[in-house]
Amino acid sequence: MSFMYQDPYQRQYRKLRVSLTAACNYACQYCVPNGKKLLKAKHEMSVEQFIKAVGLIVASAGIDQIRITGGEPLISNKLEGFLIGLKQLNIPELCLTTNGQFLEQKLPALLDAKVNRINVSLDTLDPVRFKEICRGGDLPTVLRGIDKAVEAGMKLKINMVPLKQHNADQVVPMLDYCLERGIELRYIELMKMGHLATGDEFKQEFWSMKSLLDQISEHYDYAPTSAPKDSTAVRFNIPGKGDFGIIANESKPFCRTCSRLRLSSAGFIYGCLSNTRRHYIVDTLKLEYEQALAAMQEVLNTAMKDKQDLAFTGETTVMKMIGG
Repeated sequence: MSFMYQDPYQRQYRKLRVSLTAACNYACQYCVPNGKKLLKAKHEMSVEQFIKAVGLIVASAGIDQIRITGGEPLISNKLEGFLIGLKQLNIPELCLTTNGQFLEQKLPALLDAKVNRINVSLDTLDPVRFKEICRGGDLPTVLRGIDKAVEAGMKLKINMVPLKQHNADQVVPMLDYCLERGIELRYIELMKMGHLATGDEFKQEFWSMKSLLDQISEHYDYAPTSAPKDSTAVRFNIPGKGDFGIIANESKPFCRTCSRLRLSSAGFIYGCLSNTRRHYIVDTLKLEYEQALAAMQEVLNTAMKDKQDLAFTGETTVMKMIGG
């Protein structure tokens, strides 16, 4: 029986994000400073440790969605083994977030594992801007991977981070591209993470939900539409075309409905992106099952208390290291 801890706002863990590796083949401007690509953690967990940890978390917290993240999960040599191990846990919903560079190559394994949905991070359709923002990768390869996934029947969403000085003019072209393919576009407001937590760069690049909607309204009529209670996105429908969403972390905070828990590749539990606290669980995995379960429940209790009461306040942790 799951240990369903609730805090004063009735928040429960429902979604677990598992960072298979902190390494990434990109060095996106809003993620890391100075073009320095992230490397894997010095002591990454093994596939067996990941599976045991996830099993304990699922048994402790009633998790019904797992999202595989990174860094970039498709470059991890643990991906296939982790997917195989997850099958025995019977998770209702399995998702993955990727930059799409190796999506075409890894698509057969993802389909075989019955991944329910893939979110592809893509900030522009302009090859020059792509290189400037991502500082790595190849746009045609990503677009080909997206097309192959759509053709295979995979449910996709695309995540775009609008930046005032780099891709604000791509807001509508990206929406056109997604609507034509039946893909839901998610605009993600820039977050005060890592090097953006201090200094002026955040203010120089931040593009608000109002600015996004003002641009979109010049081309499309839209109306608010439904979203799950714990959704991070405010969703809109364009009649006869499709839906889009805005993860408006700054404009419309969603902390009080947060159901997310994060497990890093180095074996740390994070209850909140906006809190420096983390909880090491690798030693817990060495215990007998009942002891390990009790210890994990205690960690999850503590991690729930790390969550912000109202809104994200900024954090120096690099988001890519814990899967966003």
